[in-house]
Amino acid sequence: AAAGPDAIVAPPDARIVRLLPDLLIGVPHSTRQKDETRRYDDSDYELIPLDRDDYREMIQAGFNGFAIQADQVPWFDRADVFYFGVSSENIPYPECLYRSRYLGPTLYLDEPAVVTRDYVLRPRLRKEPGFRKSITPQIALQALEKHFGQQLQDSAPTRLLKGLTVREDVDPGAMRFSQQNIFSWETMVSSAAYELRQDPGVPAAIVFEPPGRIGTRRTLPEMNMTYGCQIPVNGPNHLFDIIIGFLRGAARQTSKAWGISIYGQVDRADAFGFLTHAYDLGATRFFFWDTHRLACVPYGECLALARNLQGHALQHPERDLPRLCQAAEVAILLPPGYNLGHVAMGKGSLWGIGELNLERKNRQGIRYRQVMGNFFTEIERCLRLGVAFDLLWDLPGNRLTGYRELVHVREDGKVRVEEGATSRLLDQARTPSRPDGKPPRLNVKLTGLKGPLPLQIAAVAQVATASAPVYYTFGADETGIHHNAMVAWELYGPGTEDYRFLQPDNLKPQVHPDGKGGHRIEVSLRIERPGQYRLRAATVDLAGRTTVVWKTIDVAE
Repeated sequence: AAAGPDAIVAPPDARIVRLLPDLLIGVPHSTRQKDETRRYDDSDYELIPLDRDDYREMIQAGFNGFAIQADQVPWFDRADVFYFGVSSENIPYPECLYRSRYLGPTLYLDEPAVVTRDYVLRPRLRKEPGFRKSITPQIALQALEKHFGQQLQDSAPTRLLKGLTVREDVDPGAMRFSQQNIFSWETMVSSAAYELRQDPGVPAAIVFEPPGRIGTRRTLPEMNMTYGCQIPVNGPNHLFDIIIGFLRGAARQTSKAWGISIYGQVDRADAFGFLTHAYDLGATRFFFWDTHRLACVPYGECLALARNLQGHALQHPERDLPRLCQAAEVAILLPPGYNLGHVAMGKGSLWGIGELNLERKNRQGIRYRQVMGNFFTEIERCLRLGVAFDLLWDLPGNRLTGYRELVHVREDGKVRVEEGATSRLLDQARTPSRPDGKPPRLNVKLTGLKGPLPLQIAAVAQVATASAPVYYTFGADETGIHHNAMVAWELYGPGTEDYRFLQPDNLKPQVHPDGKGGHRIEVSLRIERPGQYRLRAATVDLAGRTTVVWKTIDVAE
């Protein structure tokens, strides 16, 4: 019988496409490693194109977001996945704008804060000696504001429209729009809320890009030694909760989304748990970096990580994302421009710039270390109490509603705590109750303090365990082995802007048993300019107890 005038007739080859926009798992390139053997020596991998069998395997493993080439589009016609990377010059128009699977020619802004540091601030620091003395966190933030504004106007968000504009078959006329599904792939997560606030649509999310050799057993001991907090290293999610605090706080401020990525330098013991923990707390974007030396996660490891995440998601499919985004009871607010650094996340220099080392004083005459120490002590307090927290820059216009407590860490070294209508100004952060126990013992001796410049000085530390084992590592060496370095060494001076973190060649520390149950750690430093220097040696146990020794070095002309 003929269909009536109001009948709806489906196309004969209709097929429902099932997509998961709240669980996007992908990689940024259309290549894989020819030889997947892990490379810890900073050499690069030879890359080959992904073929159809690779894509099928990745889809089965849980991937649903792919960077592809124009000639690969037909491969995905029948797949329930998203794809991106194909220029709008080479995609069917206008169909591409109506196809849910096509995400655009690009998907992310690449490290706005890091690019600001490397291509705006560092060139000035190299060329202008006066700028090394005058730089502040506020000046760095101003540089980010300018760079980020330019990125929104001229880079990734505009590529879709620019690609359409050059086509002969498209006349966009006066139409102007930005690609709104782009996320900011950012290492300096303290800038997360700032970046998401600058435009109501772009970027749509913030995704954490792990810096350097990040890992619970490397980064948390470093944070304890650096900031004077005492975060237990054996807490499986303590490090991740600090990072997620910035991401979730930014998403809550802007009603946007957040996610994480895994890089090759992430401690492999942490990677699986980081993904599933982020999923449980509301992350929607999960990416694996698949190129460039130490940053690369080999193809097989990407598959394993994706399978684990997919399995976890299948077992826990019911997520109330709006509620998860509002989960934090406490917001801890950091002065704008202060952050956790970059590759040296736990070492403390703001923006990863030695000129902003923690021994410098801010415009209130307070050392950066004191401000950041207050911030991390309040974080430790929340972790010990089991209270969820968000972390934010204390910017005007923050939407700080729904929190039980607001903690404003101030540049004058004080901390203002707001709870309902009550406000208290404290002289310092609230130190939580900590377990009894003694910190490690640390003694340091220096030799070679006299002689003509350049001066080669040898430092020897004696470390003895007290209540808990001492452990601190620089990360995997060139063979993939993690060594217990036991001591972190830093050299300040002769100017307040001068700073060096002392690491051994190939990340192989000189640690030797002393025959008395302790260890002897040796390091050498070269002094080339006269003046006064300060050597900071710190050690830490797995409970987070820290011992710090300072040594002053006076070098004459």
